[in-house]
Amino acid sequence: MNYTRHGRGKTLVLLHGFLGGTAYWAPLTTGLKHAHDIIAVDLPGFAGSTKVPAPESLGGYAKAVLDLLDSLGVKRFSLLGFSMGGMIAQQAAFDFPKRIEKLVLYGSAAVGDLPHRFESWEASIARIGREGVEPTADKTVATWFVDGKDHPYYPACREACRGAHAPSCITVMRAMQGWTSVKRLGEIKMPTLVIVGDKDRSTKVSDSLVLWEGIPGAQLCVLPDCAHGAHMEKPGLFNTVLGDFLAA
Repeated sequence: MNYTRHGRGKTLVLLHGFLGGTAYWAPLTTGLKHAHDIIAVDLPGFAGSTKVPAPESLGGYAKAVLDLLDSLGVKRFSLLGFSMGGMIAQQAAFDFPKRIEKLVLYGSAAVGDLPHRFESWEASIARIGREGVEPTADKTVATWFVDGKDHPYYPACREACRGAHAPSCITVMRAMQGWTSVKRLGEIKMPTLVIVGDKDRSTKVSDSLVLWEGIPGAQLCVLPDCAHGAHMEKPGLFNTVLGDFLAA
């Protein structure tokens, strides 16, 4: 799998969301690389890993990430998962708990069907079949910003999401359907931070409350006037919250 690595210090692994890629983490990497060894992964089927076969389960995605980290000699790390990546991060916490030092679940949920998403997974699958991946990404990425395509970071974010493999997109959407962590959240014992924007159109604040209430000792941060892509909308605020949690 493709990945980027910047900085020095304790390792922080970044997992992007649906249609995402490593490049949209640039504001976070720039802000935190002075204190952290940051590894951003292109998940199978997306961005620089489009030729990597997509696993048929979120557990398969979690194992692929751990296999990559094994190849890099990384034994312990903090893990941040955004949206779909947050579900994969939860699965990794269940399957590989001793490897993860701290967990950050950002714009994510405990239910893969995402009942509050701007459109259902079935609608997105139909859209990809009807219009293709790139027009679907145009619409999807715009929902990550309160100002839509007018936000200054929209073009960079959209470019970072370019090139996703259509069959892989459908495979991972199918993998998310029916997935749930609700009954297992109490198993997550590592320090956990839950982050969400108050205007998120993919995962509402109520979705994050399920994570916060279900994970023992979890912290919650609701970022004001932010949609799904809060780390790009207000990078300074996002990085401060994340940096404080990792340094504690």
